[in-house]
Amino acid sequence: MKLSSLLVAFGLPMLVCPLSQAQSQAPPKAALPTYIQDIKPLLKERCVVCHNREALKTPVISGGLALDTFAGLKEGTKGKPLFVQGNSAESSLYKRLKATSPSLLMPKGGPALPKEQIELFKKWIDSGAPTGDLSKENTGATKAAIEPLPVSTGIKDVVISTKIVPTADLKDKTTPPNATLNAVLKVGPLPAITSLAYSPDGTLLAVGTYHAVILWDTKTAKPITCITEVKGSAQSVAFRPDGQVLAIAGGLPGVSGEVRLYDVKTQKLVEPTLTGHTDMLYSVAWSKDGKLIATASHDKTARIWDASNGKELQNLREHSDVVSRVCFSPDGNSLYSASFDRNVRRWNVKDGKLLRTYTGATDAIYAMALSPDGKAIIASGIDSTMRWWNPEDGNNYRNAGSGSRPMNEIAFSKDGKFFVVADAEGKVRYWNAENGGYQQAFEGESDWLYSVAVSPDGKWIAAGGADGLLRLWQKENYHLRLTLAAWYPDPKTNQQDWIAVTPEGYFTASPNWEAKSRLTLVSKDLPPAQIKTLRPLLVSQENLQKALDGKPLETFKLPDPPVAKPQPQKSAPEKPKETKGNKGT
Repeated sequence: MKLSSLLVAFGLPMLVCPLSQAQSQAPPKAALPTYIQDIKPLLKERCVVCHNREALKTPVISGGLALDTFAGLKEGTKGKPLFVQGNSAESSLYKRLKATSPSLLMPKGGPALPKEQIELFKKWIDSGAPTGDLSKENTGATKAAIEPLPVSTGIKDVVISTKIVPTADLKDKTTPPNATLNAVLKVGPLPAITSLAYSPDGTLLAVGTYHAVILWDTKTAKPITCITEVKGSAQSVAFRPDGQVLAIAGGLPGVSGEVRLYDVKTQKLVEPTLTGHTDMLYSVAWSKDGKLIATASHDKTARIWDASNGKELQNLREHSDVVSRVCFSPDGNSLYSASFDRNVRRWNVKDGKLLRTYTGATDAIYAMALSPDGKAIIASGIDSTMRWWNPEDGNNYRNAGSGSRPMNEIAFSKDGKFFVVADAEGKVRYWNAENGGYQQAFEGESDWLYSVAVSPDGKWIAAGGADGLLRLWQKENYHLRLTLAAWYPDPKTNQQDWIAVTPEGYFTASPNWEAKSRLTLVSKDLPPAQIKTLRPLLVSQENLQKALDGKPLETFKLPDPPVAKPQPQKSAPEKPKETKGNKGT
């Protein structure tokens, strides 16, 4: 879930860098990185939107920090330099970049920077922070602006595991005994997936990411469209109960939060847009009748809106920290909100009065869900403990845990018989909602997961996170069936690149990404000629459809390597026969 990427002031300036991994620039290969050539481009694309000299006039946006010049970077804030030349270990900039704590991760509103970029900062600082030619730096004022959609840099391999077993000729002494082939495309890093939602009829899956929401057709595993007018990251998405309107919650850190509403059929923006929050949003929810919308924000408030005209009906201010989740009761009379202040609260929708506070959590709450019958509240977060409360009397009647890392989102099945949890271990875990028993984790490894969703029929589980890959599991057997990835549409042609891969090795993709697809064993590419031969055998919509239909699928078997023909042995030359005439000569 996106909340893992929040910043909390910790004696260091709050670096508000809202842009996603997808906007990275490939650093030039140089012996020693310089500020002008290597560091400034990264700061410009990730941080300068908020941290610039113009924004210093508004500390709530800039945090008193300007990163659009070398002088500003060196000065830091409040007399505390951001880096110590030659010593990255003592530099607050590097410490914040490599932080793994959910409350310290940066950039805010997105996952941590790629390791390659963090190491670039380290190398730059340790080499004395060379500036390069500062005469090339524009020292004029920089105004904060929303960046356009990022262009794919293609500097990082996106790796999707398969079960294809390599033939003996592809292995060497260093190959692990259980190694299998990977499907690989050099199109990364992908923007993180920050939110998910199935349409009520289950035919669409909305996938929120930086500046966009992609709508996938669940019957074909192909993207239908991409909504690209999202401010910041789409931190939460929710279909109206009738499925006709999609609500997208986002915003700019320290500036504003908003909900935009889109007609699902036309993908056109419809009125009203809900504005008023003073920081980015993390959760949006519809009332069962579709007349009300609730929001949760980093500005420590939850709010209730009239969906027909955008009027703010209630501003709920009792939380003392970030509000992470909101959901309506089935009857629409109550709203539940969860917060980093370790509490869940229940509010009267009509008058906004606080009805009850549910306590017991020992750390920030990231995830909360109400059972479909409204009889159980379940929440968790940093402390990795699932807690159940009775909504009526507030009794915390059950606690349980299944991991050691933060739990980022909880999603119930429509019938309320089970729920799933996405966590920071990269696992989706299945729980029996009727008895509170933990069943097991779904197969497959992934990066930090931010979001999870259950299809309306309860047969499919979708999850996504920091690596930008969307994974689909079959609930019946816990098996991973598909891994999906996509990029933004080309601004000129409106064509979108995408790929869908089964664990058995079959795939379909846009023409561009199909041509870029490779196969690797560990980190070594198969020979180009072999990939060219195999690709037509692996591209199979028929086998993708079997996976989507929940049917068994055999793993692709590589053709046996050609048997080398034995080379004829050369016969030894015959010795000349001895005769009386040549004997002894």
